[in-house]
Amino acid sequence: MASTSKKANMLPGRSALAGKPATRHANPDGSNLGGDKPGMVFSEMVHLGKLNLRASKSASTQVKSVIGCAFPTAANRFSSAGERHVVWLGPDEFLIICEEGKDAELAGTLESILNTQHCAVTNITDALAAFHLKGAAVRQVLAKGCAIDLHPGSFTTGDAAQTLLSHASVTMLAVADNELIVICRTSFAPYMHDWLLDAALEYGVKFTK
Repeated sequence: MASTSKKANMLPGRSALAGKPATRHANPDGSNLGGDKPGMVFSEMVHLGKLNLRASKSASTQVKSVIGCAFPTAANRFSSAGERHVVWLGPDEFLIICEEGKDAELAGTLESILNTQHCAVTNITDALAAFHLKGAAVRQVLAKGCAIDLHPGSFTTGDAAQTLLSHASVTMLAVADNELIVICRTSFAPYMHDWLLDAALEYGVKFTK
């Protein structure tokens, strides 16, 4: 197995949406919202680092010293520090999101600093794809394929949810009222891309590379 330093210098792999061109679909003015911009603009967060961490809440301080943010203070929430997020998945399970190229280094540091505790760190960067969605119609679009209440008053900034989006298992992060991150399995990324384009058509939609 390659060392952490060598792996950090490796060229990134293919994007999960390498075959999908930048797209601007019909009704680009988002006329169903009465505005002059697409109701939703989305893109793939290419090569975003992703780690699965199994650890007890007592590891929160140590995790913060490495990641920059501690464990969320409540279930179905996430904490942030710049481009990094720690997402609650279960009582002892968290998803750590970091900037491109830092996943291997952070995984190694976490394993070292938590070696006296019962924990497990798994690099799942290539297993998951992430989409960044923004625009006035984002929540209306997602509501077409999701059963949870996505109203800003119910799914507030800092909330996270593991749910189904049109038959695909996803994790959603509410970054702001009109801005969300949607994470799915890499194998579902092309399907999710096509579904989002279709679901947002009436509001105007743009996919950027």
